[in-house]
Amino acid sequence: MEESALTRRQLETLRSYVRVSLGELKFREAAAGTTKAVTVGSYFRTLQQAKSHLRQSLVTLLIGLWLGLIKAEDVRRVLELAGAGDRELSDDERERFVSLLRALIQRVVM
Repeated sequence: MEESALTRRQLETLRSYVRVSLGELKFREAAAGTTKAVTVGSYFRTLQQAKSHLRQSLVTLLIGLWLGLIKAEDVRRVLELAGAGDRELSDDERERFVSLLRALIQRVVM
């Protein structure tokens, strides 16, 4: 999270939005259920900002692949390790994931 373009509030908003999209919550309930209750408009603005950051991150990744700064195999390994995202990583998996991610970032940033 600390190296993400997303803020904690944006992450929280995205998590609740998943529940909204599944029909488990309404927008109004999601806005009221955040750490600090906000208006629906503020919730929606935060959601749009979070989606924009995700989009920008994906485009940046694609540009890195296109320029040859990032290898597709490295990205595949990181995504494979992260799994479907709906399960918790074990301590060993988390360490491997962080290590792979840092190595990938280091190669790009050098």
